[in-house]
Amino acid sequence: MTARLAALLASLSPAHAISLPNSPTTATSQLPLLVTPPEALRRHFGWPRLTHAAADKGDGVWALLRKGIDPTEEAELRLWSANLHSPRLQRLLQRRCAPLCPASVREQTISADGTQKLLLQLEDGLAVECVLIPMLRGKTTSLCLSSQVGCSHACAFCSTGTMGLLRPLRTEEILAQVWMALRLIRERGLPKLVNIVFMGMGEPLDNFEQVRRAVDILVEPKAFGFSRRCVCVSTVGPSPALISRAVASLPCRLAWSVHAAEDSLRRQLVPTTRHTMEELRDAFVEALAAKPARVQGLVVELALIAGVNDQPMHAEQLAHLLHPFGLGKVLVNLIPYNNNGLGLSNGVLFSSPSAQVVRDFQQRLWAHHFLCTIRETRGDEERSACGQLATNRRGG
Repeated sequence: MTARLAALLASLSPAHAISLPNSPTTATSQLPLLVTPPEALRRHFGWPRLTHAAADKGDGVWALLRKGIDPTEEAELRLWSANLHSPRLQRLLQRRCAPLCPASVREQTISADGTQKLLLQLEDGLAVECVLIPMLRGKTTSLCLSSQVGCSHACAFCSTGTMGLLRPLRTEEILAQVWMALRLIRERGLPKLVNIVFMGMGEPLDNFEQVRRAVDILVEPKAFGFSRRCVCVSTVGPSPALISRAVASLPCRLAWSVHAAEDSLRRQLVPTTRHTMEELRDAFVEALAAKPARVQGLVVELALIAGVNDQPMHAEQLAHLLHPFGLGKVLVNLIPYNNNGLGLSNGVLFSSPSAQVVRDFQQRLWAHHFLCTIRETRGDEERSACGQLATNRRGG
C-alpha cells in the first residue's frame, strides 16, 4: 500500500502553466506585496532583472516574505537583508506598498500534540482561523487555510456552517495566513512548512477567483514556492460546472468532501447539495480524464460520524460511487469526527466512531482495491476543528 500511495500522491500535480495576477499600475494605488510575484514587482518599480539572486530586488523581497519577514519594516531589513537595506528603498516600499498583512492575531491556542490554531482579526473586525499542524512525527508542518469568513453550505457537523457566510476573503487575506504561519514558524523554530490545505473556514470554489490567484502565488517558484503536490483545495463540490472549472484551472491537488455517497444522507449532512452524487462524481471523472494521465488522481474525504455514515453499507455505497474513477485514481481519506456539540435535528449529538469501526470501514474499501488512509485526529482539546474557535468567540 505504501508504494501505491506514494505513486498516487506523486501523480496529483497538474502540468499546466501558472497565470500570475496583474499588479496595480496606477500612481495612486498601493501595491499588495503578498499577491505580487517578483516579475510583477520588477515591472511595477522598473527594477532590472539581475542574474545574481542576492542583488535582485524582486527576488530579494520574496526571499524575505518566504521567511515571514516584512520587507517594508526598516528593523527587519537591517536584521535580515543587507542588500535590501537602504533608506531610498525603504521609503519607496513604504510609500508605494500597502500594509503587508491585513490581519492580526486575536487569539492563539496550542494543543498537547503541538497543533497551533490562530484566530486572525481582519481589518473590518471579522475573524478567520488557520491551523498549523505538526506532521511526520514533528518533522514538517502543515497549514490549514480559510477561504471565507463563515460558509453558506451549513454542513450539519461543521461549526463554521453555523455562522452562515459573512463574506469571501480577498487573495491577500488568504495569503496573509501563510505569511503569518511562516513568521510563527521562524520565530519559534518550528519544523518547515511543507503542506498547504484549503480545509479551513469556507467553501473554496464559492470564492473561486480569489482562491485561484492565491494558489498561483503559492506554487509560483519565485514567490512562496510550494510544490503543486503539496497544495490541496478541498471542496464539497457545489456544482458540476464549478468542479469542471476547478479541475481545469487550479494548479494543485483537489480533494472532494463526500461525507456520504447516498443522496438522501448526503443532503442531511450537506443540506445545500443540489445535484446527485453521481452527477458530481461524473463531473470529476470527465474533467480529470481531460488531463494528462499522471495528474488524474483525486483525494476523497469523509468525516466519519458514529452511527450516521460509518456503517458497512456506507462503505459499500462509497465504493460503488467511486468505481468509475478506475483503479489507483482515488485516495480515500477517512476523518474521524471531531466532537463539537453539533448533531442532526433529532437532538442526538454527533460523536466520533470507535477506532475499530474506522478500521473496518477502511478494510472494506481496501477490499474494493481503493487506497484508503485514516487521518490522525489533532488538537481536539483546543477546539481545533474548523470554525470552533471563531464560533466560540462569537458565543456560538
